[in-house]
Amino acid sequence: MQVMLAWTTDGPDPEDGRVARGTRFDRAAAELVPESWRRRSFGGADWGVLVQHPTDQGAYRWPTVAVDGPVTAVSLGIPVGVDAAGPVALARRLLAGEDVHREVVPPFGLLALDRDRFALQQDWLGMARVFTGTAGAVTAWCTRPGLLAAFLHGTPRPDLAGWTSYLLCGHFGGDLSPLAGIRLLRPGERVTGRRRATGGWQLTTELRYATDDVVRAGHAERDRPVAERLDRAADALTRAVTSLHRLHDGEVTLGLSGGKDSRLIAASLVAAGRTPNLVTNDDTPAEAEVARELVRLLRERRGLELPHRSVPAAAPADVLGVGLRERAQRLAERHDHQFPSTYLSRPAVSTRLPEATRPASLTGAAGELAVGYWYPPAGADPAPTPEQGGLTRLLAALPRAAATPEALAAERDRVTGVLAHARDLGLRDEHLIDHLYLVERMRRWCTSAYTTGMVTPFLAPGFVAATFAFGVAEKRARLLHTALIARLVPEWAEVPFVSAATGPSRATRIWAGDGVATVADLLDTAHGPLTDLIRRPVVERALRAAARGQEPDPRVLQQFTALAIASGQLEPGTTRPPTGATYARVTAPPRPRTPQQGRLTGLRWIRRSRLGDRLWVMARRRVRGR
Repeated sequence: MQVMLAWTTDGPDPEDGRVARGTRFDRAAAELVPESWRRRSFGGADWGVLVQHPTDQGAYRWPTVAVDGPVTAVSLGIPVGVDAAGPVALARRLLAGEDVHREVVPPFGLLALDRDRFALQQDWLGMARVFTGTAGAVTAWCTRPGLLAAFLHGTPRPDLAGWTSYLLCGHFGGDLSPLAGIRLLRPGERVTGRRRATGGWQLTTELRYATDDVVRAGHAERDRPVAERLDRAADALTRAVTSLHRLHDGEVTLGLSGGKDSRLIAASLVAAGRTPNLVTNDDTPAEAEVARELVRLLRERRGLELPHRSVPAAAPADVLGVGLRERAQRLAERHDHQFPSTYLSRPAVSTRLPEATRPASLTGAAGELAVGYWYPPAGADPAPTPEQGGLTRLLAALPRAAATPEALAAERDRVTGVLAHARDLGLRDEHLIDHLYLVERMRRWCTSAYTTGMVTPFLAPGFVAATFAFGVAEKRARLLHTALIARLVPEWAEVPFVSAATGPSRATRIWAGDGVATVADLLDTAHGPLTDLIRRPVVERALRAAARGQEPDPRVLQQFTALAIASGQLEPGTTRPPTGATYARVTAPPRPRTPQQGRLTGLRWIRRSRLGDRLWVMARRRVRGR
């Protein structure tokens, strides 16, 4: 993890404005960045670069900042998958115009400086958290939208389009951000700048090798023999895993679940002679049992001992020591509101970034692209169109009835545009859904974007391309996973897959502990435009169900909590005093039913008999006939 701010001006920049921006940024960063972090700065009167990162970068062989003569390289992440002699060599290639990001496993961004010119490159998926904005003559780029807003504008304002997307999708879709006037760099976006002799900078923005190129290349290979397509996928996966070990001289951790994605990555490591540290979340016991079985098989049949431990991810004892409101506030501050609200039921995080860089780890995210994870059931009748199926799966962070009609319509329009673009690429059938999963779910929801060293091998561009070369039926049959696991570690081929949805879970619910009281208080107090995106009666009904010991849809309470906390931080003047009224309503005992009396009761009794119901229908037809 690192913090990077870069800025240029179009012309002369008065010193008082430059000082004010720097002061605002430093004040905001002081609440986030540990004092132990190293601070590096470059610049002049009309430009500047500030980089802050952990002093001890652990076992990584790729420094955040590298300088050689006039060239400076600032790496935002580690370039897994890229063949490069070092950061400065890669920066020189970028300054020469090369697409250095073609083979990178996202997220990764690179800023290259050389005297009076620079180049800033986003990865091909647009996953690296590099945001941009403009205020007057100043254009700036930053790894955090909150710090960028503080630098450019002082007071941040929420972006309602971004929050509408977050409400319904669980993430900020496309290039949207939580804050007005701030956007994420697009897939493959490159910004180059040259300083004018008279001062100020000439900026050029272009889209280079990007998601569209990866998808088209893979889709064009769909008529190749199956064996050839499998070979290409296996090669891409192996190269990504091997590349990480060149960049990190230490142990690598893999989260081994009971599912197919992490098993395939583990098989790739074992086949390459690597022994990762395996960790399994045992909130769902079935997953832990399968993971232990995989480890046992290699121990008994090969004599290979893989380090393995099971840990709870969200045990109540670890979560409920900190109240829901504080957990939500910390999560929002740590990640600028961008983390999924499902993490509100996880242990509280620190509001400060970590003192040290965490060791490398691997995640099985994006393997869903190869198995039709978001596809409608094969026998659905009537079968939805791919567009309908994609909308249903993406807009699932909240039940439709809980969103305002205006919010739902706006987000449907945005996502429909994404699907239309996929058709323009030549995609048809359920491949449209895969594309949506890639550019929305993986680009914006995937949490590996926030942690240096959390590597997603399935996002190797060669592997992503290969998934678009497989047909819908092949994906439904899990051909790629089953064939490669059988090839790499045959002992694991017959062990069934399980998921977090298999069997009961011991994970904490959002309403546990002080959850009911906290959400009730937020319903009383949070009344800004952000909370107007969600229908309050639906939230209150879910809360009442939780208070009565029932199991409401957690999405309603999670999303409302996230929006209410954001409203309190981004919409000053909209918070009302607490009254306790909502808590009193939802915790009140249900009213006893009073027995029905009189003629109406008799009529209802008549309808319960077969003859009475027939007479009732005949009488109703006569009345309507008049």
